[in-house]
Amino acid sequence: MFLIISYFVNAQDMIVKKDGSIVKVKIVEVGDDIIKYKKFGNLDGPLYSVSKSNLTSINYENGEVEKFESSEKTVKSDDADEDSEKEEKSKSNPILEDANLKKTIEGIAKDCGEQLIRNCANGKIDNSTTEIFWDGAYKDAITHEIIVPIRASWKPKWTDGAGKWIKGKILISSNGEKKWVYQNDNGLAFSSCAKGFKLK
Repeated sequence: MFLIISYFVNAQDMIVKKDGSIVKVKIVEVGDDIIKYKKFGNLDGPLYSVSKSNLTSINYENGEVEKFESSEKTVKSDDADEDSEKEEKSKSNPILEDANLKKTIEGIAKDCGEQLIRNCANGKIDNSTTEIFWDGAYKDAITHEIIVPIRASWKPKWTDGAGKWIKGKILISSNGEKKWVYQNDNGLAFSSCAKGFKLK
């Protein structure tokens, strides 16, 4: 009995708010729109409620992380325009609101894409591009890393057919260090060079 009580006393969840603040809590209930919790320092105290729209994520004591993408819950009709939904996500992304940060990320992504292509493409190439998936770019509230998903594409010179591509993420730390994380590509021939690739 003592061990069970001790476990629950030490079990600690964390809610990360959109303003960047982190609150140590014990989650009591997770509803469709509302999270109910008790403050970790006062488990016998009052029950608090917070809207999911005010949160970035919940970090559970067992290591699981639940992230909340949109700032408010929307009901999508059957004939809803997907472009307007993407536009709404872009508007709520603080990275896109900072013009200087966005320009810096574009430069880092282009450089990363060029390095990837030089590392993985054999011979001369045509039409190389680096695409940034802005709807998936975000700043981690705990590590403060900026995560930027990209896809580097190219077409081998003097060949017909589809081009080649590699998809992954760039992790940019708060002190400017950059790290590449491989996700997938359009052929097994690139897996080894893309997985072992390190940004300069």
